[in-house]
Amino acid sequence: MPLNLQKIIVSINSSLIIVLLSRIFFYQMIYFTSSSHNRNFYKFIGIRTNKTYSFIRKKKTFFVSLLKALATISLFPLLLSISLGSPDIVIKLRNWFSINSFSFNFELHYDLKFNLFFFTALAVSSSIVEFSNYYMETDPKKNAFFHLLVIFLLNMIILTLSKNLFFLFIGWEGVGFLSFLLISWWQTRTNAKKAALQAVIYNRIGDIGLLLFFALALISFKSWSLSEVRSIKAKETFRIKLLLIGALIAAAGKSAQFGLHPWLPAAMEGPTPVSALLHRSTMVVAGIFLLIRISPVYSACRAFNRWCLILGAVTAIFAATTAISQHDIKKIIAYSTTSQLGLMMVAIGLNNPRIALFHICTHAFFKAMLFLSSGRIIHSLGDEQDLRKMGGLFFILPKTSACIILGSLALAGTPFLAGFYSKDLILETSLTRLSNFFSIFISLIATLLTAVYSLRIILFCFGRIPSFKPLSPTREENKNLIKSLNRLAIGTIISGWTISTFVLFNAPITLQLVLKSLAFGISTVAAFYSYFTIKTLMTSLYFSPLLYNLKRFTTLQWFYQKTAHFVTSFTSFLASLTLRTRKIDQGWKENIGAQGIAYTSSTISKTYQLTQTGYIKHYLTMSSFIFIIIVFIMFLSF
Repeated sequence: MPLNLQKIIVSINSSLIIVLLSRIFFYQMIYFTSSSHNRNFYKFIGIRTNKTYSFIRKKKTFFVSLLKALATISLFPLLLSISLGSPDIVIKLRNWFSINSFSFNFELHYDLKFNLFFFTALAVSSSIVEFSNYYMETDPKKNAFFHLLVIFLLNMIILTLSKNLFFLFIGWEGVGFLSFLLISWWQTRTNAKKAALQAVIYNRIGDIGLLLFFALALISFKSWSLSEVRSIKAKETFRIKLLLIGALIAAAGKSAQFGLHPWLPAAMEGPTPVSALLHRSTMVVAGIFLLIRISPVYSACRAFNRWCLILGAVTAIFAATTAISQHDIKKIIAYSTTSQLGLMMVAIGLNNPRIALFHICTHAFFKAMLFLSSGRIIHSLGDEQDLRKMGGLFFILPKTSACIILGSLALAGTPFLAGFYSKDLILETSLTRLSNFFSIFISLIATLLTAVYSLRIILFCFGRIPSFKPLSPTREENKNLIKSLNRLAIGTIISGWTISTFVLFNAPITLQLVLKSLAFGISTVAAFYSYFTIKTLMTSLYFSPLLYNLKRFTTLQWFYQKTAHFVTSFTSFLASLTLRTRKIDQGWKENIGAQGIAYTSSTISKTYQLTQTGYIKHYLTMSSFIFIIIVFIMFLSF
């Protein structure tokens, strides 16, 4: 009997998810038992049993080893999927119920997109969790923290695996809720709680678009299955346009596109592992992945592609210009994430979702490495995050410095590193379709600025005289730190070439030599220019009013937050003052309340007093008038 390779892919992936899910219930900080049989069992699976033993303190923890094993095993379904020619495997578990023409099915989608994302998520998450053992070593609730990380990963897997919109919504809301818990992990920090609340509010705005997408999908297709949604090509109908608008709003909220972006830099108030988990290949790419899933719907809709292209370009240039003026190392990396999300949206606007997925996977490795390396630097310098107070770190943190330099070069698009293959492919594709020259030009400028702020991190951290305290805890002997960074460094070096060669199978792009080398040329020019002008620019800001105002404009994030938050708060205040206070509290509630009753009673009393004149003719006139009315009513009754 020949082997069914598709069933093998499904079986391996399902087993990995089940094992990962089981670790939520069995992953405990302390294991102890009095039974020798149970002790032998725990010893067999790699856990020593002792009343005081905590395997988190062990150098090689069982849970981290398990994640490494799962990441390694997940590579086999990916290779099988590539060898089979990227089969589209859909598993329909059960038809739950049907109401008239509406059917509700539980479907799983094991395609190449999921296999690639699944391997990337497990590989990067294993490094983040291993780093967390070092970073959260002194936290009293680190066990709960690890639980939340795993549940966060599982929700993202549900989001990418589900082919049913209802379960996609469960994963979508799951990552949003867990991001709130993880960002506000240090509850004693006011900024952390504000950042978590900000993330919830902005994501709820995006969820309005997702609910609109769900409702219109149900009305239009009588189903919540992505198979039914994908089967319909976009037509010039109002309903389809509204459905795509809902999907775009949802993606903009979850993937922090311009207008709904402020929550992403604010999320830096959480622990560094949380920042790495949120900003690499999980929550922030959920919106982009949703657009990748529904790509057949908008493939023929030029208006939607144009709006995605414009939104992505504006997001990329906004984040890039803002990152240049920041001094917080984590904020710079966060804004770089926003800029790269803009480039992913540009790839969606170019109607090439495969390249967007490619950039998601390559971006995950070097961005996670950048966050972990910056967390190590902050941890060593006594929670210092200001670039201006660093310098000469290469001599005291050589391994961490090498990793952050490698990640910065990959972020800038240095040839033969991970970021080069995906970014260059996006820019080359854009140069073949000059339908929206303005957006493409902005994307190229954002790429140029990426090289500038990447080199700025390198110069400020390693190219200056040391500005930190001489007695900083700068040891790098912790294996949880070094091994996690080493694996991410390897992924940064080989992931781009590997995916572009063996996974994508894109047709070669034919361009003129000038256009072909344009992306690499502007990055190189930007790097050399920034190297020679950064120090001069920083000193001349106080002498040139133009440069000073430009720096203030970019430092304050284009005045977006002040403007948006002022307009929102002022509008709500004015509406509450006008509608609530003047129209309701001082309006009809007063008229029907105590003052209204008093006014009505006094008016009736004053009117009645006018009849009490004391003149006989007035009383006779009133009596006659009343008599006539009574007679008229009696006449009508007969």
